[in-house]
Amino acid sequence: MKILMIGLGSIGQRHLRNIRRVLGEEAEILAYRVRGLQRTFSDTMEIRNNVCLEDEFHISSYGDLDEALSKKPEIAFITNPTNMHIPCAIKCAKAGCHLFMEKPVSDDLEGIDELIKAVKDSGVKVFVGYQNRFHPAVRALKEVLESGELGRILSVHSVVGERLSTMHTYEDYKDTYMARKDMGGGVVTNQLVHEMDYLYYLFGKPLTVYAIGGTLGNLGIDVEDNCDALFLMEGKDGSRVSVNVHADFYQSPPSRFVKVVGERGFIEADLINAIVTKTVSDVTEKAAFPKFARNDMFVEELKLFFTSIEENQKEEITLEDGIVSLKMAMAVKESMNGGGVVNVNI
Repeated sequence: MKILMIGLGSIGQRHLRNIRRVLGEEAEILAYRVRGLQRTFSDTMEIRNNVCLEDEFHISSYGDLDEALSKKPEIAFITNPTNMHIPCAIKCAKAGCHLFMEKPVSDDLEGIDELIKAVKDSGVKVFVGYQNRFHPAVRALKEVLESGELGRILSVHSVVGERLSTMHTYEDYKDTYMARKDMGGGVVTNQLVHEMDYLYYLFGKPLTVYAIGGTLGNLGIDVEDNCDALFLMEGKDGSRVSVNVHADFYQSPPSRFVKVVGERGFIEADLINAIVTKTVSDVTEKAAFPKFARNDMFVEELKLFFTSIEENQKEEITLEDGIVSLKMAMAVKESMNGGGVVNVNI
């Protein structure tokens, strides 16, 4: 199997390490690299500088995408900055590569229709990297929701917050893609979009959203650093629920949880500590996942992606799913910028 990595920053290297874990040295790995980074990251984000990535990972690198594609890779991992995803994905799809796309699929809707056509014409698979669907706390929450033991769902509240200045300690946070408008940065497309995906997965189609937020703090960046969004979502059975989501670039230690209130009880999933607390009819139960490691989610999505190719199965997280969360993000930004209540138009 020949695999092309497009971008080898921290997330690209995480996928590369996991490819080696899953496929071993049998996979031939190429890389399209622009920055020529000489730094490696471990699963726990420990850093080594002045390292030749080509020697470290046994890969061949190219500074031109067309040249890399001329080597006929079967799979491409799109892990470069968000604003560069679509042009690279279109080229790779037209070249016949199955695609693993990091979230979000883009920072706007430009080029989406062309990508859809290229994927359809080439018949390639597309898997979008929303790893939180494979978090044990999210899976436990889904099981409880599907059991119906909470009764009718009345409200949902989700929070994600992490201090931007400590996310990438090896570089000035103002230079990171998360902090730069020209690279698709901002808390909506880099943090909140994860929540929007798993909430869509859990509660169904988003109908409308009202959002407030913006560049409210003192980080000195040109993208939004805080957002609160209220979605109206509709399940397959036609039931509707209000879903409130908050995201910020300020919380330390980081926070990531979702609380669901039903007519017979409530449940809270803590994604940072991998703990689920459920109270039904005044009886509280707690489930913990002490063996959970964050990288487990990335390994699982990788295995599912490879299986979908090998066995010609439908992808677990499709391009269509990725477009839903992108449209949710675009609707949030429209509302936040004075648009009032916005239809999501899925």
